[in-house]
Amino acid sequence: MAREKTRADPAPLLSRPGELQDASFADLTGRDLRGKKFYKSILRGAILDKAQLDGASMFGSFAKGASFVGASMRAADLESVDFEGADLTDAVLEGAMVTNAQLSRVKSIVGSDWTDVSLRKDINKALCAKASGVNPATGVATRDSLNCAPE
Repeated sequence: MAREKTRADPAPLLSRPGELQDASFADLTGRDLRGKKFYKSILRGAILDKAQLDGASMFGSFAKGASFVGASMRAADLESVDFEGADLTDAVLEGAMVTNAQLSRVKSIVGSDWTDVSLRKDINKALCAKASGVNPATGVATRDSLNCAPE
């Protein structure tokens, strides 16, 4: 018998001054989290769809299986974040810092915008292999934003 995952109540998570620690399975859909600190936070299975994360710091966070569909993460610090199984569909990562982020096994990057994001060659190649679509907010094709070779 499968055990249901319960969503955490996000209210107490957001009331802590400065940092968000454990937001496993929290529903933070559409929240304005610009400039917030998620230093080494646990975001496993969290829903951050259409969240405003511009300039937020998620350094070292564990976001396995999290959903960032349509999220804005412009100039966010995503260094060393584990995005394994995360859904970045239609996300805007323009100018985000992603050094050492685990991006090769993301669930989806369809329609995401990676403009001005510096990626290691191997990660860029892995993302280009699954890149498709156009970001609905910026109008930029995912493959173009990643500077992928023509198909």
